[in-house]
Amino acid sequence: MDISKVAKNLVKSVSSGEDVAIESFWEKQLIGIGLEELGVEEFVKGEFFKGELYIDMKKEAYKALGFKRLNIFSLIPSILGKKARAFLDRVKKEKIEGNMSGDGMQNGGALVVEKGGKMLLSFKQDSAADHVENEDVLKALGLSTEKTSNNDDISTQGAAGGVECKTDQCQE
Repeated sequence: MDISKVAKNLVKSVSSGEDVAIESFWEKQLIGIGLEELGVEEFVKGEFFKGELYIDMKKEAYKALGFKRLNIFSLIPSILGKKARAFLDRVKKEKIEGNMSGDGMQNGGALVVEKGGKMLLSFKQDSAADHVENEDVLKALGLSTEKTSNNDDISTQGAAGGVECKTDQCQE
């Protein structure tokens, strides 16, 4: 994947409302780029993400990165497949609440980019239930991982110092 395809794309800052070029993120630590404003306030209030949030209002970065949209033919297997059923079971067990509002047809992904713009990890969703594993992100960052006895929590050590991850959230 060529990260330079999105360098000049503008995304809207959730906190300030200003438009910012994606290439400016290559000097920051943790950035999330969503595709719409619907649900952002709830997402921020729920503290589901500790980094800076932006919105790709025109979905230009999504298109340039090849994050595909589902259609009626790809949607059915995506929501009825084994991965989706396993994901929904996990959501129910962990009592994770959410809503089904917004553009559920747009798949996304995750990128880990080091300072200067070098791609360390590129992940694209094939279906709505796909997600990048925490271990893959930590490995891309050069952090070693160690699972605890319950297989949920991860302690890490590496160049970035100590980081603790609990299921889907990491902090120093």
